[in-house]
Amino acid sequence: MLFFSVFLRTLGFLSAVLIFLIIINILLHFSNDLQKKHFVMTDGTESSNNIIAKINLNGPIFNNNSNVFGNNFYDYIDPAKVKSYLEELKQLKINTLIININTPGGTVSATAELEQIIYKFKEETDTKVYFFTKEILASGGYWVATTGDKIFASYGSIIGSIGVSGPSWFYYNKPLSLSSGFLGGSIETKDGIEVFNQNAGEGKDLFNPYRRPKNDEIKHLQNIVDDVYNDFMGKVSKSRKIEISNIKNDIGALIYNSNQAKNNFLIDDILNYETLVKLIIKENEFNDYKIYENKVVNSFIGNLLARYKGQPSNKYSFEKICSSLKTNINVVIPVYLKDC
Repeated sequence: MLFFSVFLRTLGFLSAVLIFLIIINILLHFSNDLQKKHFVMTDGTESSNNIIAKINLNGPIFNNNSNVFGNNFYDYIDPAKVKSYLEELKQLKINTLIININTPGGTVSATAELEQIIYKFKEETDTKVYFFTKEILASGGYWVATTGDKIFASYGSIIGSIGVSGPSWFYYNKPLSLSSGFLGGSIETKDGIEVFNQNAGEGKDLFNPYRRPKNDEIKHLQNIVDDVYNDFMGKVSKSRKIEISNIKNDIGALIYNSNQAKNNFLIDDILNYETLVKLIIKENEFNDYKIYENKVVNSFIGNLLARYKGQPSNKYSFEKICSSLKTNINVVIPVYLKDC
């Protein structure tokens, strides 16, 4: 009798655990389905077939192929994420896409990848794409904006920085000692430290801070930057109908406020988001419309489990992104790198 009593209690406990696991699995499945849907309707008439989509993008343009940065910890623009947005919008069969963007730029590789993703979307869907910024549309961000049919900015926003930066080569002449003390790192230079490297191939120890760069190495690195810069100017020239000589000699890599940007033909007009929506409605002669916007949908179970993911902190993510920008060929506004 005692055996059956213990058996039934054990069976009841195991059954309860099994039911609990089944419920958790259902909740996780439901949570994942919610996470897959990036867009929700935010305005307009639900029954309308005239769909305007809005993608909100914020932060540096950066490839996160290894998924080392948590989306909840630091804003950045990952081309792969934008591609998933556009795949969902293909199913919605939108009329116009507004890319609401605030970015200082990013790495050349990620910027070029994002450019091609948007180009491909336009070719496959024949969708009008308008870029809009309330804050900053600079460097790599402006590069990407050349894919748009039009570029708009709100009053006071910052536009431009059509230029390319390569990694800096810091050379410490005759280093004496290195310190990473409590108050920060320091280097004393004179005579004293000998550095031995095992490398094969001319220039393999490029950016070695303990030897002076050769003239041909500096020229080679400059050629890389110039090559990307010429591509950048060509894209701006073709998109904005501006002579390359004007971009190089007059506009340069400076940043401009919205009025100056319009006068230099870098943007089409100065207006706010609400006015842009009205402009789209008027251009397309919509009697009704609805707007879909990308928003993060956090479920209860998703938030609960996120606490145990061990994601890096804000500071760690920011430092990792800055480190990548400083060691890559990049198109990013100089003041952002300075803040890094």
